Amino acid sequence: MLKKLDSISLNRKKGKFIAGAAVIVAAAVLTAALVLATIAAPGSEVVARVNDEAITAGDVTKLRVKVYESYRVQISEEEALEQLIEETVLYQEAEQQGYAPTMDEAEQELEARVASSGRTMEDFEADLAKSGFSYEEYLQDFQRQLAINSYLDDAVQVPEVTELEARVFYENYKQESPEAELPPFEQLKSEIMALLEQQKQQEATSLLIEELKEKADIKYK
Repeated sequence: MLKKLDSISLNRKKGKFIAGAAVIVAAAVLTAALVLATIAAPGSEVVARVNDEAITAGDVTKLRVKVYESYRVQISEEEALEQLIEETVLYQEAEQQGYAPTMDEAEQELEARVASSGRTMEDFEADLAKSGFSYEEYLQDFQRQLAINSYLDDAVQVPEVTELEARVFYENYKQESPEAELPPFEQLKSEIMALLEQQKQQEATSLLIEELKEKADIKYK
């Protein structure tokens, strides 16, 4: 039932993808690269600057490949660029606030995560090579994501969800989908409250990103 409720939430709200969020381990990335190859723009062309940090057309294409591999969804160049801008303002703030790990620390964390999955670094790097991404590129993305996640953990407070909010969600869903055979509210209460908490965190994160973007010097080319 949680998967069904999650799908309801995702259908109501367009999902966002942040670069580096998913570990690239499948050989299917090669397929994704081929799918996007015909629409890839020149890699070195600067398409935007965020406080003088350049975002290139190559960065945009790489994000589109990662999103396709992770979610089997093709996003436009415009969507990918906006997501990269959001990632950049978050990372810059995280770095300024002292949340960015060193590359050595990031590499140690990556090695620990790969080991915990039962794989070797040799296998991991081989999968990256198949995708056309170098280990150094991936590690840089991973380091940035660690910084962003650490910053967001402190900057975005865990919102409170009341039982009343969960019950309203449950009753609204029953009205919108009268054909659905739902278990009693008490059986779904914890799942609904967790889902609503996630939604509130996403909304709070979006507000924070908008505030950071307003303060940043963003120039489109």
